Amino acid sequence: MNLKETDLNLFVAFDVIYNERNLTKAGQVLGITQPAVSNALSRLRELFDDELFIRSSKGMVPTPVAHQIITDVRNALFLIQNTIAETEKFDPSTAELTFKISIGDSSEYRLLPLLIKELAEIAPNIKVETFFVSRKDAARELAAGNVDFSIDPPLQSDPHLRQEKIYEEEYVMIVRKDHPILKKDTITMDDYLDLSHIHISNRKTGFGQVDMTLYKLGLSRDIVLRAQHFLVAPYVVEQSDLAITTTKGFAMDRNLPWRKLPFDIDPLVLHLYWHESKESDPSSRWMRDLMLKTYGKLQKS
Repeated sequence: MNLKETDLNLFVAFDVIYNERNLTKAGQVLGITQPAVSNALSRLRELFDDELFIRSSKGMVPTPVAHQIITDVRNALFLIQNTIAETEKFDPSTAELTFKISIGDSSEYRLLPLLIKELAEIAPNIKVETFFVSRKDAARELAAGNVDFSIDPPLQSDPHLRQEKIYEEEYVMIVRKDHPILKKDTITMDDYLDLSHIHISNRKTGFGQVDMTLYKLGLSRDIVLRAQHFLVAPYVVEQSDLAITTTKGFAMDRNLPWRKLPFDIDPLVLHLYWHESKESDPSSRWMRDLMLKTYGKLQKS
């Protein structure tokens, strides 16, 4: 076999096997059977005269040759995809697509109502699916095409991801409407630490931004409730003396009273992520622009 005779899909398979390190999972990503993936790998091994991937207890481990060629393979696929994308025309009014977005629940409830309203007016056949992909899996899922976009704090460092700041908002403290603390126009650090608090995280353990900030000050707060989703917080707050520290927009959307925090903390910043292979794709570019525009409206509201 020589390179001219090689099916381009072999290099797509190589990239996915390299990402997944498992032939069955690679088949699921590619939409083909595991035997078909094995056949593609056999052809690649013949082409490069190397095993490329060796079975181990940790999955299919790339050989030195596989590590050496992966960058060239990805660059080639990237150039081909961009060339194809640049020749395609995208008409949102007639397009029939489904965009998959990884997003947390607090961002989801703010973005989706306005985004769906916009889509209904200008792109009625475009659908959206949202779910949450953990930060450690996001780069792999974007590369595999299982996710089109991820909305997350700017903590990703994968060189194959592209990103743009999409949202920024200050943190405030929220309590129920008749909470005794509201008798004070300004709360002190002692006031804040005397309260019992809600912490929202989809992780079982670990600090959030608020607690890391307090830790650096040599302080800690009393967390009485650690829950998974922000949307439960208003109901808990309304029925208790608990406080939650989250964004000002969250408080205003729910018509809950808030107070400025008695310590400095960086604002919540969210970035929109996509894989480099989608950089020039017309539909991806259009959706990115629409989400940025939608978040811009939220920022001004």
